[in-house]
Amino acid sequence: MKYLSAISILILLVSCRSPATGPVKGVLVVYGSGVDAELVDELLEDIQLYVVAVDAEKVFNFSSCTEEMFRGDLRNRRTILFVAEQEEQLPDVLQQIDGIYQANDAWASGQDVFGIILPGFTQVTELTLLLERSYNEHLSAYIYGSFVSTQMSSPERIDSLRTLGFSMDIPKSYQLSDWDPDAGFLQYQRYVSDECLLLLSIRWIDDDVVLLPDEAVLWREAVARNYFYNAAADSVDRSRVVIDPFELRGLRGWKLLGMWRNPDHLNAGAFTSYILHADERRYLLDMEIFHEHREKEPYIREGWIIMNTFFAGG
Repeated sequence: MKYLSAISILILLVSCRSPATGPVKGVLVVYGSGVDAELVDELLEDIQLYVVAVDAEKVFNFSSCTEEMFRGDLRNRRTILFVAEQEEQLPDVLQQIDGIYQANDAWASGQDVFGIILPGFTQVTELTLLLERSYNEHLSAYIYGSFVSTQMSSPERIDSLRTLGFSMDIPKSYQLSDWDPDAGFLQYQRYVSDECLLLLSIRWIDDDVVLLPDEAVLWREAVARNYFYNAAADSVDRSRVVIDPFELRGLRGWKLLGMWRNPDHLNAGAFTSYILHADERRYLLDMEIFHEHREKEPYIREGWIIMNTFFAGG
């Protein structure tokens, strides 16, 4: 009985904490006074990731403060990385897992906290993966409503897609702009601002053709020209497109990341696509971003998070 009471108290304490705040892709680096600042800068360069579509964009936004400054709103940041010279200098809430100290919900709910010892830290790849997973979780929570009062996931929308032989959790913030199951094409749009538009499209064909990488790019280009509004002149910039083998829940295909252009309208932007092969059906899942001269990485990642919810079959 005492054990159950302790668990109940712990749950109550965690649930009473404020939600984590700050930039979704931000990482607050907290360092002790004895830590070599140059070593910290080298570490941040090593763990930084880049996404290249139109331009190379950083995945993480690093900011820093000393241990003495770590108070108030800074304690509620979504992702925090402590850098110390010795284990005893790290917060007690952190527990070591394979050389990286970790904790969840340390000072705020939905918070991820990490810690490392410098110099001598070698698990650079592992730390990068943990930071990216944290970013993905925070962005997913934002997209689907955990950090806002309105639930943005749409079970009704999932059910409507199941009648077409697949499903995907498309947030309510995306408005339906094209519903043509007979042609095998759907499109949803999200107006982030007057300067930013996201197009989320699904195209499917009932055949068993397995596309080669170059053919996958051609198909994505043809879908944009034939189905996107006012996009007959759209093309994929071959010099910037990245094509990687991809698998999602047993479906194999390609993951595309690149840049689209439209000379008729003198505009361009980024896109990412999944091309997947199911039994006698192939799918194109596509996120196109128009955000001229501004960052596109968060919206590319938003596309990945949404498209990762795709299921083939009723």
